[in-house]
Amino acid sequence: MKTSFPENLRLIGIILSFGCSFHGIAQSPPLTATDIKNGVFVYFSYRDGSKSTYTRNGDTQKEVNSVTRENTLWDIQWINDSTYSMQYNSGLEDHPKEELNLLKKHKVVVQILAVTDNYYIFRSSPDKASNPAILTDTLWIKQRRDPKNKVIGNPNIDSILVTRRAAFDSAISKTATLYVFRPGKFAEGGQDCVLTINDTPAVVINNKATFIIRFVKEGQTKISEKVNKQESVVMLDVKKGNKYFLRCEVLWRIPPKPILTLVSAEEGRTYFDNIK
Repeated sequence: MKTSFPENLRLIGIILSFGCSFHGIAQSPPLTATDIKNGVFVYFSYRDGSKSTYTRNGDTQKEVNSVTRENTLWDIQWINDSTYSMQYNSGLEDHPKEELNLLKKHKVVVQILAVTDNYYIFRSSPDKASNPAILTDTLWIKQRRDPKNKVIGNPNIDSILVTRRAAFDSAISKTATLYVFRPGKFAEGGQDCVLTINDTPAVVINNKATFIIRFVKEGQTKISEKVNKQESVVMLDVKKGNKYFLRCEVLWRIPPKPILTLVSAEEGRTYFDNIK
């Protein structure tokens, strides 16, 4: 969906070191995938807490993001009763050309995994359903059309979103946040590096990338940046509720040299949007 594929293309990722599950309460027998081919759905972004409204009608889907005010149009093609593909149509013309070219070149294939009266769970992958998932999440059902084309509303949608936001805010308040950024540079710009946390690979960071990583455990945490056999290490004393900013660089050397630096919030914030 727009809230996953384009965000990856912008090289903005989110890693949650905890799992949150949010469930609506069905008041009638669950719907099936065929019942939601048309309707209005709501997505709640983990990245910035924004609410996006998706209106799917026939072979098109319009998405409106409450924070960015972007209106994005997708062409929809149903592969079977529980799987459909999304091809970018228009709405992101002010984004970088590289992102638009990728959007036009690739499709997002969405599989509907489960459906209830209040929400459905989806899994999205690039190009093919068999490819690794780029997002598995929930779309909340605001209204749909029944077999007789009558609009069926869901009066519980607002309270569902409020409950979910409250649960999300509660979970976030118990975590620490690490903002990782790599400034764009020509020298060694094509050299990717791997960020590891306590010796476990976490993300691959390429030129101009930004990532948000949340920690639920406090204490000394080893963070390292590796380029081939070269490594840079910082130790972070994680405290719940704190925000940390980490600059990741690859210096031009033979071999290339990785550099990690903890920086001030004033410097780090300039690389991120919508930070509270």
